[in-house]
Amino acid sequence: MIRNILIIYFILIFILIGKVLPCHAISPTNTSVQIKDERDIQKIDKIVIFPFENISGNFKAPAVINSLLEKELQNRGFHIVNYELVDKFLSKRRIRHTGVIDRITTIDLHRELEADAVVIGSIDMYSEFNNDIYVGLTIRIIGTKDCSIAWMDSVSHAGSDFKGLLGLGRLWSLNNLSEVIVANMAKDIPKEYLLNNRENNLFEIGNVKLSSAVLSGGKISKISVKIIPINEKPVLVQSRIGGELFNLENGNGDYYEGEFKAPLVDRVYPLDIIASASDGRVYSFSSVDVVKVDTRSPEVSISTDKDITAGFAKKDAILFTLKADEDIEKWEVEIVDKENKYVRGGKGFGTLPMQLVWRGENDEGGRNDDGVYNLKLSVWDAAGNAGLFQKAIMLDTMPPKVRINAEASDTEDVVFNIEHEKEDVIDKWEFIVTGENSEIIRNFGGRGDVDKRIVVSLPLGERALGSRKLMYTFKAIDKAGNIFETSNQTNIFAEKKEEKFAKKNDKFINKWGEGDF
Repeated sequence: MIRNILIIYFILIFILIGKVLPCHAISPTNTSVQIKDERDIQKIDKIVIFPFENISGNFKAPAVINSLLEKELQNRGFHIVNYELVDKFLSKRRIRHTGVIDRITTIDLHRELEADAVVIGSIDMYSEFNNDIYVGLTIRIIGTKDCSIAWMDSVSHAGSDFKGLLGLGRLWSLNNLSEVIVANMAKDIPKEYLLNNRENNLFEIGNVKLSSAVLSGGKISKISVKIIPINEKPVLVQSRIGGELFNLENGNGDYYEGEFKAPLVDRVYPLDIIASASDGRVYSFSSVDVVKVDTRSPEVSISTDKDITAGFAKKDAILFTLKADEDIEKWEVEIVDKENKYVRGGKGFGTLPMQLVWRGENDEGGRNDDGVYNLKLSVWDAAGNAGLFQKAIMLDTMPPKVRINAEASDTEDVVFNIEHEKEDVIDKWEFIVTGENSEIIRNFGGRGDVDKRIVVSLPLGERALGSRKLMYTFKAIDKAGNIFETSNQTNIFAEKKEEKFAKKNDKFINKWGEGDF
């Protein structure tokens, strides 16, 4: 009975040990059980923070993110290596791309700066788009003693993600959203990690190159890996992503090349390299790189200061402001006429230009005909996903056509009838009526369409028989900036009184007849 109790007791002890001790990827792979002692645990106290790779397109983002991360890590008790020492370290080695780090550089950080780990990462999003804000970060902690990835995470949020009941809690500031994301990520950064003992390895990883680290789901990427043989060359080298293995062929010297297929689900995947020795032992190099799968088409928009221009005619132009919600690999802008014929365009790679200007010209510098045109913006992200935005614009170089007719009413008011073409889009107008002494009688004006009928009630002095001349000035500016202006005078009262006098004579003659005289 006592013997059975002791057996059960020792079984429980071994089960508890298995649950408490952290998991460790044993290299080479075998079936033996290894219990790690304290020498296998590396404390993380002193940390180097490399400047984050900024692929967001926002130049203010790096300073904000690096400052927030340094503050959060200090609050957790980590000692941060002075930035000037880090900058000197990077300058000495002419390191510009700090989003990745090789093995030699990692070891030098431990040897020269006595750092336990280095923080590297990227700012994937930092923008305002469609009445919302977006911040996305990827962070990796690399141990400087064994060059392994001690921890990594990739997080992205919109300000609207934090909206609660009745819209409360939504974040509207990029700084506030960054604070929340950095704080949540920093609290999970470990203060120790399990050393990956490679003293008995037959191989070592040199470097890894990918034709594309950002892919659409199911797309193919080429890979080249340098395997440094310590005692022998591997007999088989494979890459592993999303649980699927892909064989690599020995091409040139220590380099192994091949292809792998990206998983279908959007996320960041670690890329592992598996090398097999001639005796059957397998060495696993985990997370030598990461692959981001992105199947979502980028969202782009174009805003304009106006939708119509007079172009060269008035030294006018339409100013286009381009926006995208993520990093753009290449872009193309086309302006086509109503028959979809190309008249103007441009293309480029990398970040979208902030603004574009069109003055109504074509690619040869000549003027296009007046009419409606269509602006097309096509973009492609690093994964090859395409986005399209279209907007109608108009070129109008002709001033408005306005006709004005003046007549007197029975009440001796003056009525001005104003007509213009329906296609003329009036932005603002002004109508001034003056008497013979050049004093302003009435001043009319407004925005949008012109009043079709304007009635002017004149002062008694202007209605006198001697006041026969009436002056008016009309000015209209259409949406394109074209100007129509005219001035004229009319003897409307004199004509009206003569007309009334003639009618009285007619009535007199009809009433009495010629035979009565």
